Amino acid sequence: MYSGEPAGSSTTMTVTSVKPGADADLLKIGLSDGSLFFIRLSYLPQTIKGRVSLYISHSSCSNLDLTDEDYRSLSFASECVRVERKALQLINRAEQTRLGLMQKLLHKQYSEQTVKIVLDRLEALLFVDDKRFAKAWIQSRLRHSGSKSASQLVYGLLKRGVDSRIATVLVRELYPPELEKKAIQQFIEKKHLLLDHLTPFELKQILLKAQFSKRAILLYLEDR
Repeated sequence: MYSGEPAGSSTTMTVTSVKPGADADLLKIGLSDGSLFFIRLSYLPQTIKGRVSLYISHSSCSNLDLTDEDYRSLSFASECVRVERKALQLINRAEQTRLGLMQKLLHKQYSEQTVKIVLDRLEALLFVDDKRFAKAWIQSRLRHSGSKSASQLVYGLLKRGVDSRIATVLVRELYPPELEKKAIQQFIEKKHLLLDHLTPFELKQILLKAQFSKRAILLYLEDR
């Protein structure tokens, strides 16, 4: 019997079949107790991953002996695949941040360790990208609500799990003071503010309270 276990080690069951899945990394593994595992090789520890890979390429029809630890590794890799499928379902519905996706998956009662490992893989493959999410979210908000201040956009991204540095940099890039100045005018019209009845100081305080940036306010006041 083909086995990568050292002589004398205890085994609980054996791998009796391995069939390829939708891609080379995805496998359906059948065990001697009749159970099936859908796993990714990339979610297996290197020790059993090498043995499974060798088993796949082995020309004989003999079975692969498993230890209890091997069985736990297969169970964990199988859970990772389930988490990955759920994550991809959520991503297909809408762009996700890592933190937002993690919270949704943990809410489904998946283990934190499994979720972190899956998200690491999805980030490496760019299925999850906080910068991409932030850009799309900023552009969407600007299209649908042109009177937003820069700080409101940053706060909105922070609430959705985007890192503060990423949020700040992208808002500055996509929403410079020149654009925010136009939003100030829209805000004034929306609030029906009577500029003739307001001193520059009073208007500045109103705009600061509305969280517009000092630079955008200065540009607006200079053009009055």
